[in-house]
Amino acid sequence: MATDGTSSTEAAPLQATIVAAVVTPEIHALADELRRDALQIDIGTADVLREPARTRVYVFCCDASLAVVLAERIVQWGGGTAGLIGVIPDGGGAEREALLAAGFDDAVAGALSTRELAARIRSVHRRIHGSGSLNGRIRFGGFALDVPNRTLWAQGRAISLTATELEVMRALIEARGRPLSRMDLLEAVWGGGDLEVSERAVDNVILRLRRKLTDPDAIETVRGVGFRLG
Repeated sequence: MATDGTSSTEAAPLQATIVAAVVTPEIHALADELRRDALQIDIGTADVLREPARTRVYVFCCDASLAVVLAERIVQWGGGTAGLIGVIPDGGGAEREALLAAGFDDAVAGALSTRELAARIRSVHRRIHGSGSLNGRIRFGGFALDVPNRTLWAQGRAISLTATELEVMRALIEARGRPLSRMDLLEAVWGGGDLEVSERAVDNVILRLRRKLTDPDAIETVRGVGFRLG
């Protein structure tokens, strides 16, 4: 919490970098439109992957084949620090799901309006800077979630989380063993609203969290309901 009473989310400037293999006039036009929507926008090429990721949102614009090939490398580079959005103009549901499964915070395939992209950038920005409960850790059972450092402590291990994994884990911990439906998690993490995010995105994040845990069964599936912490 900032000393003047504002939240750290409000204090953090909303910065994003559009990354494209080839910076075209269309990319420049997109950046200009987003700037008119009160966003601080930079433009970069794939060379950004040679530098440490910063705590900001990166929008990767690429074709379908390249997006899938580079997805895991980009997520590894982001390291849970950056917010990652994939934009695949020539892609479809399969490519979008591949990016989400790899660990992107959001992904869009097909036509996308500037207004929708701005909303998605704001949504991911809120996740990487956290919203509420920023002081110390929140705990339940054998879990301790260090929100500011995006680290989950479980069974004596420190596990680095992406921004979206952090928010899903936060929702499960705050539920304190109560099962949450996929719609509950969508609302808590993605915020619902006008953004089209399917329940499959929740399953992808749960799968990634289970792979990171020593005991994958610590996140239980409640048949016909959703998920809870055991």
